[in-house]
Amino acid sequence: MVKLNTKNLKLRPLSLNDAKDLYSLRFNEQVTKFIDRKKPKDKNELIDFIKNRMEDVEHGKIMFWAICKIDDPKLVGTICLWNFNELKTTAEIGYELHPDFHGNGFMSEALHAVLDVGFNQINLEAIEAYTHKNNESSKSLLNKFSFKLEPHRKDEGFPNNLIYTKQHA
Repeated sequence: MVKLNTKNLKLRPLSLNDAKDLYSLRFNEQVTKFIDRKKPKDKNELIDFIKNRMEDVEHGKIMFWAICKIDDPKLVGTICLWNFNELKTTAEIGYELHPDFHGNGFMSEALHAVLDVGFNQINLEAIEAYTHKNNESSKSLLNKFSFKLEPHRKDEGFPNNLIYTKQHA
C-alpha cells in the first residue's frame, strides 16, 4: 500500500486503531447528509468494515487511505480508489472528511495525491466520482480538479447522484 505525504497531511493505511475516529466520522450528520449508505449499527460492525477494507487492500481490490494531519495520527477523513473496471483502466474515487477539518484545503491535498497515484503509478485512464446533486462542496472540489460532469449517465439505484469523470491527461 502506497503511503502518501502532502504539505499538511499523511495518507496511511486504515487500521483497527481507527475505529473510534471512523465511527465519529461515519455518524456525523454533516458527513452523512449527502451519502446514501447504511450506517454501522455499532463499533463492532465498523471493525468488520475496517477488516474488510484491509483485506480488500491486501488483495489489490481497492486502495484505501486514512487521512491524518501530518503531525497527528488521528483519522480525520478517508479517501479511496475502488470499483475498478475489469481491465483496471478506470476506478471510482470516494472521500469523506470530518467537518471540523473542512475549509483547510485538506481534501484538495488528499485528492491531488490520490489522483497522482491513480494516473501516474497505476496508469488509470479515467477516474470517476459519484456525488449527491446537492453536495456543493464536493461538486466544487471535482470542478477544481477538472472532473467533467456526465449528465447523460445515471447512478443506478441512486437517483440523486451525479457522475463526474476525469480523463488522464
